[in-house]
Amino acid sequence: MKELTAAQGLLRCGECDTIFDAMKALSTALPEERDFSNAELQSPMGEQERPTDTRIRVLPANQHSHSQTSSNTDKQALAPRSRKFLIVSLSALALLLLLQLLYSTRDWFAEQPLTAKISQSVCATIGCEVKPPRSVDKITMLSHSVYSHPNSPKLLIISASIQNNATFEQPYPLLEISFLNSDSEVVALRRFTPEEYIGEMRSEKLMPNGLPEEFSVNIADPGTDAVRFQFRFL
Repeated sequence: MKELTAAQGLLRCGECDTIFDAMKALSTALPEERDFSNAELQSPMGEQERPTDTRIRVLPANQHSHSQTSSNTDKQALAPRSRKFLIVSLSALALLLLLQLLYSTRDWFAEQPLTAKISQSVCATIGCEVKPPRSVDKITMLSHSVYSHPNSPKLLIISASIQNNATFEQPYPLLEISFLNSDSEVVALRRFTPEEYIGEMRSEKLMPNGLPEEFSVNIADPGTDAVRFQFRFL
C-alpha cells in the first residue's frame, strides 16, 4: 500500500509494460477467507493423498425394499396353504370322532325306530355287528288255549297267538309259562326259547311288526294244584 502511495497509484504491468492507475482497481471490501479444512493434502512427491474409505457398504434402498417385498410375498403365499391344511386336518379329525361316536353307540341307534333300519343297513355294508332293537312290552298275547295231549295224559298242549305292535321288527322273545294255584302262588314254571316255541327256521329271522304269530308248545301237566296259567315275555 505504501508503494502505491509513493508512486501516486501508478503501476507498470510486468507483461506488457503498460502503466495503469491501480487506485481505481482497489476494493473497499476485504477478501473472503478460504476454508482449508476440507482441502485435499498433497504429498511431498506432489501426489494427492486419498483418504481410505472405511465406511460399511450399505445396500441400496431399492434392493432392501425388493428383498422385503419378496419376503412378504412368500408369507402371503404360504398363509392360504397353511390355512387350507389346518381346515382339512380339523375336518378329518371331526369326521373321525363322529364315526367313532356312531360306532360306539350303534346299538342305541339300532334300538331307535327312526334310525334302526339305517343302522342295520350301514353295519351290513361295513361289516360291523349291531343288535336289533327290542321292546318286549310291545309284544301282546292275542289269544291262548290249553288242553290235554291226546296221546300223553301227562302233557298239556298250549296254543297261543302273539303280535309285535312295535313300529320295527325285533327278535322273538323268551316265553315264560307259569302255573299258579288258588293263592296265586307259582307251582310250575317253564321257559321256552324262540327255537322251541316258534321253530328254528323262523327264530333266525326278526319278528315282523303288525302280523300275528301262532305257535303251540307241549308242557308237563303241573297237577291239580294248578288252577290257572300266565304268559310272560322276556
